[in-house]
Amino acid sequence: MLSRPNLASIPSLPFSGLVYRAVPEASRNKILSTEGNRYYPGRYHVAGETGILYTSVKLDVAIREMERHDYRANQGELVASKIKVKLQKVLDLTQTAILAKLAAILAKPGLSKDDLISPDFSITHAISLRAREAGLQGLLVPSATKSGVNLIIFENNLAEGCLIEVEEINSM
Repeated sequence: MLSRPNLASIPSLPFSGLVYRAVPEASRNKILSTEGNRYYPGRYHVAGETGILYTSVKLDVAIREMERHDYRANQGELVASKIKVKLQKVLDLTQTAILAKLAAILAKPGLSKDDLISPDFSITHAISLRAREAGLQGLLVPSATKSGVNLIIFENNLAEGCLIEVEEINSM
């Protein structure tokens, strides 16, 4: 029996630095919570999965991500957080060469960044599942706002030496 190619065969890289997350004021004390994953599907998870933390590499992108979901209208003002992150195995899906390797593994010729921001989440759900199965700790992905990069963190794959720590929280 042939085994299917695995995302672990694509070179990953460490990620160390600051990322940002915006949440409604009511969730100020739960900045790192992935509890919402249980009830609502997202681009990189199906409803019921937890441990998938959505962050952005720049603050303005984190804010735009929340605004495109119209959270202010439903849950009040946002707070923005700065989060220190250290991961060992991250796949950078903003790189064309990495997307080409991923396309071969997924048998999806022509996979592009546009596929990653499409309203059809079937591709991103498949990528996320395969990435988690391969032991990856995160994905760098294009933001659906078309204005930057997000870091999707797979908390269940974190290992010794990894870090996710809130540095500050600011009202907006």
